[in-house]
Amino acid sequence: MFNPDHHNMHKLKISRFALIASLSIFAVFLLTTFFDVQNTGMHSVQATSTATTTVTVLNTPPAWTVTAREYWASATTTPTNSASTTVWTATATDSNGENYYLLICKASSTPTPTASGAPVCGGGGVNQWAVSAATVSGVAAQVSTTTAEAWAERNDWYAYICDPNPGSPRCNAAMYNGLHEAGAASATSSPFWVNHRPTFTLVADDSPTLPGATTTWTTTSDDADTLGGDDTVQLHVCKAQDFNATIPACGAGGFWASSTFALSNVSAEGYITPPAQDKDHAAYVYVVDDYKHPATGATQGSDTLLTIGNATPYVSSSTIAVYDVFGTTTSDNDLSLTVEEGQTDNFVVEFQIVDDNSCEADGGGDEIASSNINVFRYDDSDPYTRALACDSAGEYNANYCYTDTSTSFVPTCYQVPGSCSGATDSTSDWECTFSLWYIADATDLNSQYAGHDWRASARATDDDAAISPYSTYAQDVDGASSEMLQFLSFRATGTPIAYGSLEPGQNNPTHIGSTTVYATGNTGLDEYLSGDAMCVTFPTCSGNATSTIYVPYQHYSLASATAYAAGTVLSTSTAPTLVDVIIPKTTATSSPAEDATYWAIAVPASITYAGDYIGRNYIDAVVSPSAAW
Repeated sequence: MFNPDHHNMHKLKISRFALIASLSIFAVFLLTTFFDVQNTGMHSVQATSTATTTVTVLNTPPAWTVTAREYWASATTTPTNSASTTVWTATATDSNGENYYLLICKASSTPTPTASGAPVCGGGGVNQWAVSAATVSGVAAQVSTTTAEAWAERNDWYAYICDPNPGSPRCNAAMYNGLHEAGAASATSSPFWVNHRPTFTLVADDSPTLPGATTTWTTTSDDADTLGGDDTVQLHVCKAQDFNATIPACGAGGFWASSTFALSNVSAEGYITPPAQDKDHAAYVYVVDDYKHPATGATQGSDTLLTIGNATPYVSSSTIAVYDVFGTTTSDNDLSLTVEEGQTDNFVVEFQIVDDNSCEADGGGDEIASSNINVFRYDDSDPYTRALACDSAGEYNANYCYTDTSTSFVPTCYQVPGSCSGATDSTSDWECTFSLWYIADATDLNSQYAGHDWRASARATDDDAAISPYSTYAQDVDGASSEMLQFLSFRATGTPIAYGSLEPGQNNPTHIGSTTVYATGNTGLDEYLSGDAMCVTFPTCSGNATSTIYVPYQHYSLASATAYAAGTVLSTSTAPTLVDVIIPKTTATSSPAEDATYWAIAVPASITYAGDYIGRNYIDAVVSPSAAW
């Protein structure tokens, strides 16, 4: 028989599935017994009963496929700059095919999964670096955090994976951070490192500085990071606000200076490349550490205003040349005088002025305000002496030294239009036109100063009244000397030569008439003398001895007291006679050198025709040997 108490005792030890099974067997037993009891020959019926089975399969956590690591290695040699991102990546698979989360914690602890949501590190969000978005099973997850200046240099991390199962969310108990795996710790394993910005509080420079010199910028700067070795700092000084820390370097605007790395208080020295205009120039300062992290503070990127001083200009001596514009070309080096007893105009000195502040002034206009020149005879055998001896007013001499400091020499100087191309050009071309007196020493072949030549020195004054010294000497352009040519010029006075009144057969006892020759060029002179016959119908004399006084009856002498008979017989105009009158070269502009010739005549006894006899004598000057000048 069925015993209820016995049934209850078994109920305590079996599951509900066992209980159902037992009850089913008991029911079958009862039915079988019933039918057996009723088996009295009647028809038998057999039936099968069913039972529903259930089981709850618990959720399993996602599994690691690729363990967690830093996407970009953040190590002592490759720290993550503050305000940048540290990124982690890992791959997990979920047996249910559910999404998963990559959770990065600050400490090793049991994370808390969240149904249908992101998990949380043990201890809450304060202990959490980052959690990824829900990621498809089998796909790599990425998660990042933005580093902060307030964070420590070293920061440990611990990675977990969790699913968001709505009924029973699970986290994998295995934590990965790269440190517990076999082998050496990878650069992509925990911890990640934060590189902090250096500090930059003060800056100064030692300007004003001249172009071609150096400026030094000094700073108060430091970097407090020490893990993995003390960080160092570098200074960049830019001409524009275009610094690029990722290089690090100034941009297209250029730079004034860039330093090497230093532990603190970094300084930089910069060469000021000419040309650089004399004014305050923008100079923006930037400090970075050895991981290209820019400094903090108001000084970073500030303008220190580099002051560039005024440079004294100078004349490039190799560019100085003296020309004669009356020559066949404007580059004719042969200088020719053309005005007797006066000044020949429009000789030219060309030269180039260099100013390290550029040829263009700040704000436009010319940097060079004026220039002046000295022009002089130069002695090749005595270098520099003539140039240095022709640069002050007391040294002016119209024969060989024309100095601008004298009121007697007033050249006109001007900058050649278009020769300055702008603020980046340090040179400008200049020309000075000037005049030379007729006594300027000749230097060509067979002259008194053959072997010398004519040259110039020059100086410049800029817009700040800085005056260059005169160039020490002038260099011939292309080796071509500027030679002063001999200028043969004279004038004669004493016309007419009056012999007085004489009877036939009489003569002047001494030489009474005179003519004077003046040297009005830059050479010494001799003269050629000749004449024509005299008659009362001159110039058409008959040639009759009774009415013509022939040329040989005229005598000349270089001394006034010479007796007629002691004089020299005059030649006819067809055969002039060279007379060594020896007139020296003129050396004073107002007093031409001179010499006189004295004349006497005899009236032949054959003359029977009385009247006023007229003739013509010829006086021609010729350059005398230079030794006589």
